[in-house]
Amino acid sequence: MTLREQFHTLPKLLKVSEVAEFTGTHERTVRRWIRDGRLTALESPIGLRVSRRALWRFLGLDLAMTA
Repeated sequence: MTLREQFHTLPKLLKVSEVAEFTGTHERTVRRWIRDGRLTALESPIGLRVSRRALWRFLGLDLAMTA
């Protein structure tokens, strides 16, 4: 699966647990990234959500999407 295909299979807004699973980290790590301002998240009534675009930028893959 290419990066582009992988990007489009992700939900538009991911739960913290989904980001942790995708990055192979713990939820606490993802929450720390958000708290430190390294990863952008949205506060919703049902909890924190990370846009797939923000995750891609955080991982440095945003440039790969434009190539």
